[in-house]
Amino acid sequence: MSLVVLGTGTEVGKTVVSALIMARYGQQCRLGYWKPIASGASEGRDTKSVARWVGHLGEVHDELYLFDAPLSPHLAARLERRVIDPIAVKRTLASLQRADSRRHLIIEGIGGVLVPITDEGLLLIDLVARFRLPCVVVAPSTLGTINHSLLTLEALRGRRIRIIGMVFSGPRNAENRKAIERFGGVATVGEVDIVQPLTRAGFTAAAKCFDRSAILEGHLL
Repeated sequence: MSLVVLGTGTEVGKTVVSALIMARYGQQCRLGYWKPIASGASEGRDTKSVARWVGHLGEVHDELYLFDAPLSPHLAARLERRVIDPIAVKRTLASLQRADSRRHLIIEGIGGVLVPITDEGLLLIDLVARFRLPCVVVAPSTLGTINHSLLTLEALRGRRIRIIGMVFSGPRNAENRKAIERFGGVATVGEVDIVQPLTRAGFTAAAKCFDRSAILEGHLL
């Protein structure tokens, strides 16, 4: 089964966590990475980073929509006079799944779950709901994460999107983690400190400490 990596906001570590999942399970099953919508290409592409870090462990697919400006996707698309078509995203996902039915996709979202995808009001969470796939939520470990995480969990459950668990990025904060587990009714997949170095070797080493309870194993193997 494929899964979606979502975040409580932008720059919370979704790309690193996606790569860690590849590093943790890429030798046990067939995995692929896909970020269907991405902005900020003028500052670098997450897809290229994942390919550099863990591309040897699975196929890394190009973005369907890639925009230069580091902006919300609806605005980045408007500036380039383009429109994000949710039907095209779903159709491409189905095509990738048909191409290799044994490969599980790690699908990375963009920004937070309520980021607008189109000017007409389609939000990322609405697009993900159409995938009918479970998700992992990435959140920072720092001050403010309890509120942001609980709001994100509530929004996902309101769309009936199944939540596998949380991943916390940054310095470990046991009180924040326990509060989110308790009040959000969710398991913790892992706590991720800074991956150093950002290389294949660095991700291989970090993966040994990621998802120690193998929570994701049943969804990927």
